[in-house]
Amino acid sequence: MALMPTRSIRALLARDRGPLMLLALLCAVSLAARAAWLGAPCHSPCRAASDHVLIFDELYYVNAARVIDGIHPPHGAPYADSPLGTDPNSEHPQLAKLVIAGSIELLGDGPLAWRLGSLVLGTVAIVGMFALARAAGLGRWGSLAAAGLMAADNLILVQGRIGTLDIYALAAIVWAGAAYLRRRPVLAGALIGVGACMKLVAAYLLVVLVLVEVLRWLRLPADADGWPRRAASCFAGAGAVFLGLLAVLDRLARPYDDTARALIARNPFAHLAHMASYAAHQTSPSGPRGIASYPWTWLVDYKPITYLNVNPARPSPGLYHVHPAVHFLGLISPPILLLALPAIFLAGWSVVRGQGDRNAAVAAAGLAWTAGTLLPFVALSLVLQRTSYLYYMVIVMPGLYLLSMWLLERLLPHPRFVALWWMGLVVAAVIAYPLTPLP
Repeated sequence: MALMPTRSIRALLARDRGPLMLLALLCAVSLAARAAWLGAPCHSPCRAASDHVLIFDELYYVNAARVIDGIHPPHGAPYADSPLGTDPNSEHPQLAKLVIAGSIELLGDGPLAWRLGSLVLGTVAIVGMFALARAAGLGRWGSLAAAGLMAADNLILVQGRIGTLDIYALAAIVWAGAAYLRRRPVLAGALIGVGACMKLVAAYLLVVLVLVEVLRWLRLPADADGWPRRAASCFAGAGAVFLGLLAVLDRLARPYDDTARALIARNPFAHLAHMASYAAHQTSPSGPRGIASYPWTWLVDYKPITYLNVNPARPSPGLYHVHPAVHFLGLISPPILLLALPAIFLAGWSVVRGQGDRNAAVAAAGLAWTAGTLLPFVALSLVLQRTSYLYYMVIVMPGLYLLSMWLLERLLPHPRFVALWWMGLVVAAVIAYPLTPLP
């Protein structure tokens, strides 16, 4: 087959469908990368599901899904003695754990079932990032690059391949943000409600949307006309969907307080009160210890988290005869932060100047997202000494992707080549993802 002429390739990429085709390719490559070695590491000779090693907080969520499915976790594991059919991880809503439980029911109790939901929702989040960037005002190529940043960011790579909750919430809120910016507040609220039933932090997007309206009013008061009705519709939709769906989830998998050894009433308000009570006790009055960190240090990648470290030559307790060697870190891609930090300040200056063009709209959206998702963590840490971890930045990162691309589009004369130029640096910085296990 003859090669397509260079001019024809350029013509194809110049069409509207060019970025969408590359987005599909990006999603396929991301999915393949996240699915690679999905069952590793494993105890030799690796014959049963119990031989596979659970990574980080999978220890809680996968075992909770097993209990929901009527499967006893291994002896000594979290929730091993919890009543079957309940959700013993009741400090979080059940929806994401029910997805894992459904996968276990369909595919068997193994790593593909534990992590399939994260693989799928990680891909949904990447497409949602493209939609969010377009709705915020970035061009097609800049939006493709923003989606590429999410796909190559080590923090998202890790969360998009392990059975934890954050990627589920992220997938919901990026689409909710895109819907709101497209003036579809009821849909946005419904998506926020669904996301909050995966992890409560999805509700922080409501703060983002308030800031979006404030910045709209400051930049172009006429553009903010009708904001009270939009905001009220979104808030009402989020609350109704969250409470209604949580009531259904409580029927499907009754929440169980594993610490008090007591069932929680099948009542969304009782369950919500339990979640709030649990969160209020997760404090660090003497400062962060272990893998915990202050929220204001996350923007400089302070204290990356070791999700799993396997060194067969010097195995840790419980990791004897486990292969291959893995040094599984969670951190934000440094090149992204290198650009995002000055972008935050420059975008703030652009918004203060009150520019009414598309660039200022993107800057405002990025600032609103970053501030609306990060500042609640900061406030909780300062006021209540809440314990926090770097991986909480998962829901903050879309704002930084928007700001990074906003700045690059201003700096570079050819935005369509930004994806290749910048992604090269980002991909080169994926040093902690264990596609090539490190000793």
